[in-house]
Amino acid sequence: MQLPDAPRGQRLARQGKNGKRNRVMATFSVIVGTTAAVACGPLAGASSNHGQPTAEKPAANIALERPSSWKLEFNSNFTGNELDKSIWGTCYPWAPNGCTNFGNDNEKEWYQASQVQIKNGILNLIAQRAPTSGYNARGAPKEYACRSGMVTTDPGFHFMYGYVQVIARIPYGAGLWAALWLAAASRKWPPEIDILEHWASDADAKVYLHPKVGTLHGGPVNTPDISKGWHSFTLYWTKSRLAWGIDGRQVFTITKGIPQQAMYLIANVADTNSRPGNCSGTMLVKSVKVWQPKS
Repeated sequence: MQLPDAPRGQRLARQGKNGKRNRVMATFSVIVGTTAAVACGPLAGASSNHGQPTAEKPAANIALERPSSWKLEFNSNFTGNELDKSIWGTCYPWAPNGCTNFGNDNEKEWYQASQVQIKNGILNLIAQRAPTSGYNARGAPKEYACRSGMVTTDPGFHFMYGYVQVIARIPYGAGLWAALWLAAASRKWPPEIDILEHWASDADAKVYLHPKVGTLHGGPVNTPDISKGWHSFTLYWTKSRLAWGIDGRQVFTITKGIPQQAMYLIANVADTNSRPGNCSGTMLVKSVKVWQPKS
């Protein structure tokens, strides 16, 4: 699928062996280096800006805390047995031909609502290797090697500025590409904010900003094993600053190219390899919360 000025829901093609970005520097507290542009974003055929990511204020083991005066505006704890369809969607809202990211040629999954399940108060996004009927970007029938799950808060919840907190467990496994990210409510890309991207069983995760104008910012951060136990992935977003956090510690911050428009949250598990043994894993999400400044 190709949408004019579509959002980054279709990700840009990655560079390097097995579709991974070129690795730059793995430091949990600060990111400085040159990265190749990729993301969780949208447009087929979109050109990527490669930039010099710069941590303007190195994290240096700084805590990332939400302002105490901000108000809780969105709180999803996944109670009950079914997803609240008034809030959550299970497909990209900009994808009229179906449910995968046509902008990334190496993605092998087709998203299905059946791969999104709630069990004991936990959201499960399940990647499963199984032949699955879908469509290509032109709307013609196509078989995918993988079926998987995703959720998005479009059209249920759009917001501009806030403190986003996702408590989750990220799947490790061959071919998996899990992500938590924000796309523009206008459905035009860029901007895009990648709260977290993770490939296979890498020791690094990645955080990125694709600004509306200018170069890509962000890069790899060395993480604990985020496939074990529960971890907090946070984003602090104001008019003048973005800051990313993992387990309460700031890992990257920037004051350039900050999006000044409404966005929405996406959580998904993509797959990049159709070989046997790939596409098997589940992202577990315990809660999603967004606090915003009081008006």
